[in-house]
Amino acid sequence: MAVQLQMNFKNKLGSNFRINVDNALETLTDDKVKTAMETIISKNIFDTSGGELVEAVSASLVSTTEKEFAVK
Repeated sequence: MAVQLQMNFKNKLGSNFRINVDNALETLTDDKVKTAMETIISKNIFDTSGGELVEAVSASLVSTTEKEFAVK
């Protein structure tokens, strides 16, 4: 099962911007994710078409399961 952390932000123009982190730990806490998102905003390391990131909106862990079928 693959686990991905999806962090959603607003940029300076009010547009949504998502950062996906593959192979995220399922033991992440609210505080750890909030701190990471605040650090991303304060370091201003992502350049979006709508300007710098200015607000953390939401975050979630998304788990996916893949099953292959024998079709040949």
